[in-house]
Amino acid sequence: MAIKERMSGNEAVSYAIRQINPDVMPAFPITPSTEIPQMVSTYIANGEMDTEFIPVESEHSSMSATIGAEAAGARSLTATSSAGLALMWEELLLAASNRLPLVMALVNRTLSGPININCDHSDGMGARDTGWIQIYAENNQEAYDNFIQAYPIAEDTRVHLPTTWLWHLTSLKIKMLCFQL
Repeated sequence: MAIKERMSGNEAVSYAIRQINPDVMPAFPITPSTEIPQMVSTYIANGEMDTEFIPVESEHSSMSATIGAEAAGARSLTATSSAGLALMWEELLLAASNRLPLVMALVNRTLSGPININCDHSDGMGARDTGWIQIYAENNQEAYDNFIQAYPIAEDTRVHLPTTWLWHLTSLKIKMLCFQL
């Protein structure tokens, strides 16, 4: 039976991660994706998931740990935004060259200085040629649905699938979602 629930895009993706229950999630907080590892770690602390959460010291380490876990056979994912993705670029190429079916939630935020929290696709477009598939969501429901589909697609085709969505439109905006329990 489908249920309806009001949640932000970050909450929707976190809930999808809870349903997927991956083996490992290394993460480093960066706005606006910080809520995703925060919510997932709460699910873990409350016993709603048995995922191994690894707090790391940087986004480079986050992707390195995700790659290592996936290479060892663990279903793995991470989440990032903006300059965090830019710090991962070297590792994105490594993941692609090893054909690992890992998943990343990218909450789009502009790349500019000194700091900018506006939404654009400069982070995702900067990683466009790294060998990853990018799926963009227009709303919270699509963000949830895309993330649920991410693993079957990534694991069937042995390609990488960072699911991304527009920050101002969905990561913080509350919308009604419909999903299966």
